[in-house]
Amino acid sequence: MNNKSILMPHTCQKIGWCFLIIFVILELANALFVHNIDVAWYFAKASHATFIISIFLICLSKEKVEDEMISGFRLKSIGVAAYVFFVLFLILSLFLELRLATLFPSIPEDLELYMSEAFLIFLPLLLFILYFGIFKWMLWKSKKQQAL
Repeated sequence: MNNKSILMPHTCQKIGWCFLIIFVILELANALFVHNIDVAWYFAKASHATFIISIFLICLSKEKVEDEMISGFRLKSIGVAAYVFFVLFLILSLFLELRLATLFPSIPEDLELYMSEAFLIFLPLLLFILYFGIFKWMLWKSKKQQAL
């Protein structure tokens, strides 16, 4: 399968980084200037949408030079990220299902509800972030070996 055809152009990666900067600005504005809960909710939704779009564009865009070595790195990165993701998914699922948070008396009772919500929101994004981190680490390691 030719995976180069399913990737977006490299310019989409630059657009994704711009969206990530917008996400940081929205989060800072929300933290510093917004004191109304309704406005904060809209800021949170807008910032989460820009974060999801930015991660999507950054992870699924071509590099400047896209060759067979980079395709191999992409495949390995997806595999490692999937393994790590499913191990974390299993651990967090067991943690929530067995109510292990109740073993620690200093943790508030409402934390379990917030943890399950965060679990649904952030864990899918973790797969993209893991993939991107592993992929960039492999590229960095490869360039470092080529420089020697």
